[in-house]
Amino acid sequence: MKLEEIFTFENLYSAYKNCRKAKQHKGEVIRFEANLAVNLTLLRKELVTKQYKLGKYKKFIIYEPKKRIIEALPFKDRLVVRCFCDACLKEKIEKN
Repeated sequence: MKLEEIFTFENLYSAYKNCRKAKQHKGEVIRFEANLAVNLTLLRKELVTKQYKLGKYKKFIIYEPKKRIIEALPFKDRLVVRCFCDACLKEKIEKN
């Protein structure tokens, strides 16, 4: 499967909707959503032209049920991962 087929605007938008569930009040999601069409278009361009770079992980500590260090990708990167996984799953289902 080609990058142009995986990272279509429609696939990125669908991944965005899935990624924002339960996160729509977070600052990085709100900032991304403020210019959603532009951000998705630029992200697609970066991916297709192979200019995309993974962002830095954000580290934080949670204490429930015990103390743990969590490392999370920025929202934009989670969106890319979700889009890629959804496209691969969709292709696998279509083959069967």
